[in-house]
Amino acid sequence: MQPSIPAPTSTESFAGTVPQNVGAESVIGAPPIAPMSDRAIAAILDVIVMSALFPVVGMWAAVKWGGVTSNGFQLDGAPGLLVIVTVGAIAFLYLWLGEGLFGATLGKAAMRLRVRNIAGTSPGLRRSLLRNLFRAIDGIGVYLVGLVFALTSRTRQRLGDRVAGTVVVHVEAGRASRLSAAIACVALVGASVLGAVVLHAGAPISAASVPHVTRAELGTDNTSDFGIIGRSDAFATTQRSIVCVWQVEGVASGVPIRSVWIAEDVGSAAPQNTKIAEKSLAGSSVGEFSLTSSSAEWPAGKYRVDIYIGETLARSLPYTVTKS
Repeated sequence: MQPSIPAPTSTESFAGTVPQNVGAESVIGAPPIAPMSDRAIAAILDVIVMSALFPVVGMWAAVKWGGVTSNGFQLDGAPGLLVIVTVGAIAFLYLWLGEGLFGATLGKAAMRLRVRNIAGTSPGLRRSLLRNLFRAIDGIGVYLVGLVFALTSRTRQRLGDRVAGTVVVHVEAGRASRLSAAIACVALVGASVLGAVVLHAGAPISAASVPHVTRAELGTDNTSDFGIIGRSDAFATTQRSIVCVWQVEGVASGVPIRSVWIAEDVGSAAPQNTKIAEKSLAGSSVGEFSLTSSSAEWPAGKYRVDIYIGETLARSLPYTVTKS
């Protein structure tokens, strides 16, 4: 009697005697490899969720260190860097813990995707850490590097997957679980925006964020970097050109800076408060306006130049013209 040969048993894992570089779709009972299109959609959903952290974290920093504007917040220097680092750290924890503990982020859960190790189980925190650390390389060129690695792999493994020994698969998931993940995405985005709005509503606008003139000087000329030459508030009637150099902060790029030159009292030469000239410039935080006489001399008397930010008068510079 010849010994019987045991029938081969099916497996539900990616491992066993199957080499790591063999496609998971070739293993009996294994979930199919996730399509790249589904992974892209899941990634977009996760980016939306992670980006939603920025408004609330940024507004919190603006309230704490100053930077609240009428329309939101503006942060520079250390506070701005802190916001970027904080949001980046929370985003990394979201990816690392989500995939390490549950095998999926909210985006992947909504698209019925799971991260698995080669044995077909949850990758665990160590493998998930490796997988997500290598996003720094996979993400080069808007994930061009990761795409090249995935397209050259039968199991669609990007570099982080190959190093960590993980693979992204498509699983059967009920409508309720997918709907829950989608609702969680929307809820997190909504909560972040609402939190930012609430913080903004109860915060005073930073003085530095209110559009204002930080420097305004009169002189006879200006340098190429808008320094004033011949600074004065009294000019001779023979001074052909008078220059006003200005600098502003907190002004949106589309808001014009406008100068209005006025002869307040020049005797019989013109009625009081006669407008001589008006000039405007938008899209710059520093600049100059000049007034040039069309005649041989200026009438002696009192003058001023009004500087407007949009339609708001921000600074008035009085000056006099006297006979030399």
